[in-house]
Amino acid sequence: MLPLLNAEKGNSVLKVKLREYQKRALEIALTKKRAVIVMPTGSGKTIVAGAWLEELKRRGELGKALVLEPTRILVDQNSLVLSEKFEVEAKPLHGGKSETEKRSALKAEVVVATPEEAVNFPDLLKEVNVLVVDECHHTTGKDAYVKVVELVKAEWRLGLSAFIPPNRKEMIEKYIGEIIVWTYENEEILRYMPKWIGEVYESPLCKECMEYYQKLKEMWASSAGRIRGLYALAMRFLARDGALALAESAKKGTLLSHLLREIEGLEKCTRSCPVHKLPHLERVLNDHPFEKAIVFIDRVVVARFVAEKLGAALVVGKRSGKVKLEEVKKASIIVSTSAGEEGIDLPEADLLVIWSNTSSTLRLIQRIGRLLRPKQGKMKFLVFIATPETVDMDLLIEGLEMAKRVGVDAHVDVKVLRRLLRKSTAGSVMEALKGRPLYEEFIAELAAIPLTRLKRILNRLGKEGIAAYLYGPAGKLWFLQEDAHLVWSELEDYLTPCPGAWVHVKETGNKGLPGRVAEELGKRVPVGPLTVKVRARLEGMEIFDVRKYNFLISEPEVAKLVVFNASSRGLLGC
Repeated sequence: MLPLLNAEKGNSVLKVKLREYQKRALEIALTKKRAVIVMPTGSGKTIVAGAWLEELKRRGELGKALVLEPTRILVDQNSLVLSEKFEVEAKPLHGGKSETEKRSALKAEVVVATPEEAVNFPDLLKEVNVLVVDECHHTTGKDAYVKVVELVKAEWRLGLSAFIPPNRKEMIEKYIGEIIVWTYENEEILRYMPKWIGEVYESPLCKECMEYYQKLKEMWASSAGRIRGLYALAMRFLARDGALALAESAKKGTLLSHLLREIEGLEKCTRSCPVHKLPHLERVLNDHPFEKAIVFIDRVVVARFVAEKLGAALVVGKRSGKVKLEEVKKASIIVSTSAGEEGIDLPEADLLVIWSNTSSTLRLIQRIGRLLRPKQGKMKFLVFIATPETVDMDLLIEGLEMAKRVGVDAHVDVKVLRRLLRKSTAGSVMEALKGRPLYEEFIAELAAIPLTRLKRILNRLGKEGIAAYLYGPAGKLWFLQEDAHLVWSELEDYLTPCPGAWVHVKETGNKGLPGRVAEELGKRVPVGPLTVKVRARLEGMEIFDVRKYNFLISEPEVAKLVVFNASSRGLLGC
């Protein structure tokens, strides 16, 4: 038995308490030096990898480690997991990082990267002596995974996967190591498994389509009214469903088609990648063992294209008459539109893929409730495919929030969700707020988004503890919580408390003078939303005021701002 896993001593080295099957997996990985651990999604493979890296560091074997992840989301998420839960320095490296961030990541003892980005740094690959390959079933053919594992000469190798396709077994064992499998039927693992697992796959637009998307965005920002709404619709069609959907809209003889024809580049975009999400859908299907998969695509033209490419059953509505219930029951893959799911009683599935991200809570709940019914001994999956740096990311975030409400664990860390927000429309809002407090109308103008949508974004940023507001002379003044010190310097006179003001924070019970309450409240961070009641005197009269701060306070300095704002001379006029 390894000293690290000594049951009598407990986890004297590890900060994370390992389950028994994780301990066995760790011992195998350390003993064999080159191994592939196959466990169900949600069983804690990343924890095994973190414990493996930490033990190698303790032994003095960890020189330079590279952890490969298939998506930017997983890079961000798992670099955080490794840094926070284990005694290793891990930093993320992917195409969405700035040059400064990349240089910093390359200096870390554990670099967590997408293979597409890692292959751009040959000096890094030469230095690596410890390699972790997450989702290692991608190691096949001309995949970037293969390029990296061929170039890396690491003695220590650990592969992680939920499923190894039989046709890839030989190559994976060649490049990484012996495959050891724990299945869903394993009772020790089964008791830790949720009813289903949620995952996110990123699917970027190709260069030609991203250029066209940016043109649409520019036209949208410079237009108004109905025209602006049509440009927004076009952006959604392109990012969410694909160029094929937008090309169909351009042929319909509508005002939208007229607007699209005036912008050069749609034909080039459609030729380059008519349905940019298809390769990632194929990867989803290859990554997951399933008996029946259902893919939801809103646009019929895209659904038909995808169904034909996959050889799948197509369900587009009860009027089509082309799909019989018997055919659907026999098919292993079903492609359905929203009209299709209403027109036929779709069967139960163990893999549900959301191609067209939706902002409809009801629709998502209906899909999950109908298709992902719990089944003893069988894991089920909900997969979102989303386009980064576009409005589709907004829809994804809303989808993740909805999934959480109905009990689906999407395995997206809160800090990663914040990074996802930066890739959505919320990113432009955060950029507008950087370094200064602003009223909502000014933010909407700077970020070039409708006021109604801005309010939803600000509420979300507040809920995540990213943004906050104070009550100013003309309404709510929003700011980034990380910039709280700048707000003090700009609004110091306005925030001076009324003489003798008495403050009561309803939710926490803190009472007293503003300074004392602010200090006590700062120790409770994170905290919120809050209701702050204030009693003060104005020209011999006693005045009362109540203010609601509907956001999560994530910084002690913001707690002080809230208390001083509620009791301020500027607000109360004392």
